[in-house]
Amino acid sequence: MSRGRGFWATSLAPAGMALKLYWPAFLALQIFAGLLAAGYYASGAVRDMAHWLLEWKSAGGLLFVVAANIFSGAVLPEMLKAWLRPPGRPAPTWRDWLHLSGLMAILGLAVNEFYRAQGGWFDGFGLATAVALKILVDQLVFAPLFALPLVVVWFAWQESSYRWGRTRAALTPSVFLQRLIPLYLPNLFFWVPALIALYSLPTELQFLLYLFLNSASCLLMIFIAREMSGAAAARIAQARAGVSSNGTTGASRQRDSRS
Repeated sequence: MSRGRGFWATSLAPAGMALKLYWPAFLALQIFAGLLAAGYYASGAVRDMAHWLLEWKSAGGLLFVVAANIFSGAVLPEMLKAWLRPPGRPAPTWRDWLHLSGLMAILGLAVNEFYRAQGGWFDGFGLATAVALKILVDQLVFAPLFALPLVVVWFAWQESSYRWGRTRAALTPSVFLQRLIPLYLPNLFFWVPALIALYSLPTELQFLLYLFLNSASCLLMIFIAREMSGAAAARIAQARAGVSSNGTTGASRQRDSRS
């Protein structure tokens, strides 16, 4: 029983830290998404905005998808963090911004193609069955086997000075799972109810709401990825030096604080 409690406490601790620091922004993004959903049914202006966004997406193609996901997953969350970041936690550098933008560009393209494929797979079913199947495939296949492992590898790659040999050496199976599980559990808790709501709404509204829900998710996920990256780096460095991993080095603390 104590091992089970320890697993959950360790796995959810980074998410708890992120919520403690940034809960006003996390909550505000979700409230705003909810207001947009309600406004869609009550306001022609909101319906027009959702319609125009889809038209821009269609006209802009994959470049628009990339730009929208970079804004949603990198720019907006980091702007909100800048507003709430406690004193003493350094802001991300311009290299960190570029690194994160590259990740969001890849994820934006992958999510766009994945959701388009899901439409072909499941839209012939009834609404409830289609929603259930989409969520199961999303959360049991796409997220744990592609999207979140990509996040883990992407930050390990940065930590290894963009050298794939060092990245592969650093990401042993145990270290990989130590970084993946704290991302996957909050992802489940957030996206399962979010997707139930999202997939139940009109298609025209889904992309607009996804952008704000994605901002809320990335607010937590990127914080967790950075925290776990720094903590894992400290453990690896201490293991190589043959010392106990009871704390973190100064360099890893600085990496951890850029969240």
